[in-house]
Amino acid sequence: MNATRPLFIALACAALAAAAQESRTLNPIARPPAAGTPEVRAPLAAGAYRPVSPESVRAAIERLVKAWNTPDLEPLLSERFPDKARLLDALATKVPRDARLNLLAIQAIQVLEQREVARAGGAERELVSRVSVTFRTQVEFNDPASGFQRREGVNEAILTVRETF
Repeated sequence: MNATRPLFIALACAALAAAAQESRTLNPIARPPAAGTPEVRAPLAAGAYRPVSPESVRAAIERLVKAWNTPDLEPLLSERFPDKARLLDALATKVPRDARLNLLAIQAIQVLEQREVARAGGAERELVSRVSVTFRTQVEFNDPASGFQRREGVNEAILTVRETF
């Protein structure tokens, strides 16, 4: 009986250790297909978005950057822009008058929403797209204490782009 007692304790401890282990499924890491194998693509949805002209997006962003820190910015902002008056007030009071904003690069353009609208005459149609644009900018200004300053940043703008077709 004394010889079976340590064996029983060892088996009980092994059973408890085995019950405490966790069983997980092995999920493979996603990777691109190997060269030479055909790529499987899901079919596009019936209402897939049409690409928006990068030139029109770039022109809109350049207009926005050029109007920054000037009174010309107000008409470019939507009435639904959150805290529009607060932004314009902060630009007028906190940003140095000689500050300039330069566009360094447009990093990404993504269509968020798109719809076709008939124009007043009915013959022409207009594609109205809400587009998210991520772009890099640089602010340049003279600080009385530190001298000439340059500060880079990444910004995002939501634009409404209208294209006639």
